[in-house]
Amino acid sequence: MRMASALPTLLAVLCGAVAGAGELVGNVSRVRRSPQPYHSHRVMTDEEIDATAAWKRSHWREMQSVLRTEGSKKDVVECCPSIGEMVAKKGGRTFSGLYVELYEDGENKQRLYELSCAPEVVDKPCRFVDARLYNQSRCVQIYSYSYALVRYTAATEMPHQKTKGHISVPGSGGWSMDYVKVRAGCECQITSKRNRAHKKRERHRQRRKNRKLEEEEET
Repeated sequence: MRMASALPTLLAVLCGAVAGAGELVGNVSRVRRSPQPYHSHRVMTDEEIDATAAWKRSHWREMQSVLRTEGSKKDVVECCPSIGEMVAKKGGRTFSGLYVELYEDGENKQRLYELSCAPEVVDKPCRFVDARLYNQSRCVQIYSYSYALVRYTAATEMPHQKTKGHISVPGSGGWSMDYVKVRAGCECQITSKRNRAHKKRERHRQRRKNRKLEEEEET
């Protein structure tokens, strides 16, 4: 009799424990299955889709025209064409960034071969690039170093420790052989969207710096 009277109480306790456990498991399950934040994506309008398709067709026709025109003159058509020329400069920059005079004696002027970005493509989107990456591409001037006969100016004295490749020429009045910076071609570079704004500011700053250096070399 005592066992029979205690049975309902025992069942109530057990049911309450099971119900509590069920709520706990349910809470854990809900925490684990909580939905991730939803990031909505902008849907293009019909007008924007049509405009994009029209641009792609126009761009494709333009690139085909470039291939026909330039391909008839040479075997390779460049994404970022460059122009090669022999240039006579007053001076140049060494590996360490010091300004040096370039040798000249009257009509005898030292000339260096340079490859410059064609004016119509420099800092512009690359040709023949996929439309999805077109606005992230740029034709960028790249540089290298060429061996030349140079002389350090009074403003930039020869460093005490010679740089690699520097060779003094005895009895030449201070002239020596060293590497100077030259234009070496035009390169297509692709940047991520996140870095485009930063890259744009950096290119603008670098262009101003290069112009300033070139003006100094010409004076």
